[in-house]
Amino acid sequence: MGNIDINLLKMNQTYTAKQLAGLWGYKSHHALVKGVFHPKNSDIIILFVTKQRQPGTTQFKNELRGNIIKIEGADKHGTDQLLQSNLGNPKDKIYLFYREKHTLPFTFLGKVHLIQSWIHSSKSSEFEFFIENFESIEDDMALLDYIIHYDENLSISLDVMCQAAKNLTYHLKCERDINTREKVIQIHGTNCAICGFNYARTYGKDIAKDFIDIHYIGNPEAKKAPDIIRDFIPVCANCHRMLHHKRSHNIDVNDLKKRADYYKKEPDYEQMTFHFDQI
Repeated sequence: MGNIDINLLKMNQTYTAKQLAGLWGYKSHHALVKGVFHPKNSDIIILFVTKQRQPGTTQFKNELRGNIIKIEGADKHGTDQLLQSNLGNPKDKIYLFYREKHTLPFTFLGKVHLIQSWIHSSKSSEFEFFIENFESIEDDMALLDYIIHYDENLSISLDVMCQAAKNLTYHLKCERDINTREKVIQIHGTNCAICGFNYARTYGKDIAKDFIDIHYIGNPEAKKAPDIIRDFIPVCANCHRMLHHKRSHNIDVNDLKKRADYYKKEPDYEQMTFHFDQI
């Protein structure tokens, strides 16, 4: 029998089932990839999720959106109770391997939390998980929408999500508050604080007057209301996207401004690599 050591894995690294079997000391890889793998006498559950399975096999409706993944359970309901027992007060640590197609290796996406479930008897049950790993997803708009419109009446509280998610929730609520945005524009104007871009100057005031994003640079864990002057800056959509490029943390405003200034002067920018100690 193998020994499952999660610490041997690298986040966002791809693995074949055979590689994992060898890494964990299993003679065969078949037991590992049946969807829900629960090593005997352990507090670990491993999900092997394939969106497009091999032709001729049962095709489950598995959907990955942002940092939320919704999967169907085994059609014979053999793992329903195992997963359901981890809703609310989890007793097991659950980890996720995901792949788009059966011919591809799995990507290790790290630890997940069961946040909703729909138990059925006449069809496969459904389970929804939150993925802690913020760096795993290219498009996080689904995650942002999920958190901002989070239903507090769900059976599990927002505390199940990692601290980074809660910080991001606060961050986005600050940025999307209409009254705050109007005050920030009145004080700081509509030029991007990173690159200087102005929408009205480029596209005309008739369609782009006061058109700008605001970016929160305050401390989300501070126990006081944000300061309009100190905690916000106006930014264009491009720079705002770059500031949020790392899901687990924001890129520093001054560092991004140095990058923008540096690459404007470089004609062969595609071949250049910026180092902060250059300036």
